[in-house]
Amino acid sequence: MKRLGSAFTLLEVLVVLLIVSLMTGVAVINLPSFVLTDEFEQESERLRAIFGMIRDEAVMQSSEYGFRIGVTDAGDAYTYGFYVYDMRQQIWEKLLEPPYRERTVQRDVSLELFVEEGLELTAEDPPAVLILSSGEITPFTLLIEHVNGESRELTTDGYGDVDWITEQL
Repeated sequence: MKRLGSAFTLLEVLVVLLIVSLMTGVAVINLPSFVLTDEFEQESERLRAIFGMIRDEAVMQSSEYGFRIGVTDAGDAYTYGFYVYDMRQQIWEKLLEPPYRERTVQRDVSLELFVEEGLELTAEDPPAVLILSSGEITPFTLLIEHVNGESRELTTDGYGDVDWITEQL
């Protein structure tokens, strides 16, 4: 009695390897978009969390804070930073400790700040958004956009928390 082999042929193994390598190639091509989206969402969520922290800090320290966006010296990326008001010198000083220090966002992310008319302290060049020791914040909307079309909007009415306008996707 002759027994038939139950092993795979070389052709079958090669076909399986071809299918696996094609599927791996598709996954690797899509990987950068997943990474970029993840970084965009992390940056958006970081901003929301920092606003909550600095508001609490303003109340606990009885200090006035500010928020400002800008662009890098090369003009190719946006930056944002937080400031503290020095009452004695009547100037805004940049905060240097994490998480409040100036931060540059990735180049394919843009920031646009819409501020309602709010309170102003007497100082040269005050930040657009003020976070006061009373817990009030200048009413604003911060639009965070990614070149792939994703966007987030942070907003506050000045008395409530800084939160998303629309539900995150």
